[in-house]
Order: sequence, then structure tokens, then C-alpha cells
Amino acid sequence: MKVLAFGAHPDDLEIGMGGTIGRYTAKGHEVLMVVATVPNQKAERIGEAEKAAALLGAELVVMDVVPDQLVFSRQLVRRFDQVFGGFAPDVVYTHSNNDSHQDHAAVTNAVIATTRKNDCSVYMYEQTIPGGIAPNPFRAQYYVDISDTIGSKLDAIMTHHTQLDTYGPWWLEGVKGRAMYHGFKINVKYAEVFEVIKHIATW
Repeated sequence: MKVLAFGAHPDDLEIGMGGTIGRYTAKGHEVLMVVATVPNQKAERIGEAEKAAALLGAELVVMDVVPDQLVFSRQLVRRFDQVFGGFAPDVVYTHSNNDSHQDHAAVTNAVIATTRKNDCSVYMYEQTIPGGIAPNPFRAQYYVDISDTIGSKLDAIMTHHTQLDTYGPWWLEGVKGRAMYHGFKINVKYAEVFEVIKHIATW
């Protein structure tokens, strides 16, 4: 299976679905992590993202869209089309379309536009921690047990030293606590949750 995961910035994917990425790669599936833009400290943050992807067993592409040009547009959709065309995914993940961060919303709108004619499943992960308050709640519809990969998820997040310096250790506690909360709801220790845009059964 080929899995394509989009994040607006370095660290978004690790926070939102690092455990799920680790689970895919542990089972032998091919995962491509795509980062749309690097808003600051470019060299440092790309290096951090490369280390995180390696820890999770995934490949990484940094699109390097200019931050002020990361808006939902025909140009952005064309760039996303190129990524899809070169990878041909079976499953696609992106931010929530209710995410309050404008960059996250732009990425998801472009993903939805790009996948409108593709025969791939499409899911959205939760808003990044920390994140702003969104007017519409996230609807957890699809749960993934990440009890075996929570360690690699947290290790991948910890490669992002620039962000740890900004947010402090409580950041990791928030991410871990949310995974534990979702796990409790399905009787496992840790879980990640997703909203479904398009689910294609493979049986």
C-alpha cells in the first residue's frame, strides 16, 4: 500500500498522525510525508523533519512553497497534482478542514481538490497541538491503535528541537495525553483519530 500524508509545516504530521505513520511502515507499507512550507529557520527545521521521517521509516518531500503563497489556488492544486501523479497513493491523509490555522486549511483544500477524481481513500487528522480554537468540532470517526508506536511518535516529535524550545515539555504531555484519551475510548492505551472524507473498501 502507498500512503501519502500532507502537513503544512515540519512537525504537523508527527503530532497529528506520527503513530499511524509508524504503524504503516512497520507493516511494510510505503509512506511519503509531504511538508508544504517551512515558515522559519528553514535549514534547521528541514533537518529536523528529515530525522523525524527516518525515525518513522517514511520518505520525506519538502515542497518549499513560499509561506505567503500558501493559499488555496489553482497554482497550489497544480503543485499537489504533481506530487500525486508521481506517487499514485492508495491512501491520503491531511489536516482537518476545520483547522483554524490558515496554512493547514489551504493544504487541505488543495488535497480535497486534487483527490476529487482519484481512487484513493482520504482522511483528516486532528488539529495540531498547540492550536487555536476552531468553531466546528473535530468528528472522530476512524480510530487507529498506536499503542505499539507511541514511542516512535514521541521520538519523532522530539527531533523538532526548534519547536521544543518554543513550546516546552508540556507540548509533549499534551500530545501524549490526547493519544491516551482517544485510546481509552476504544479500550487500548493510545490511539489517533481521523475524520473520513472518502473511504474506499479494499475487499
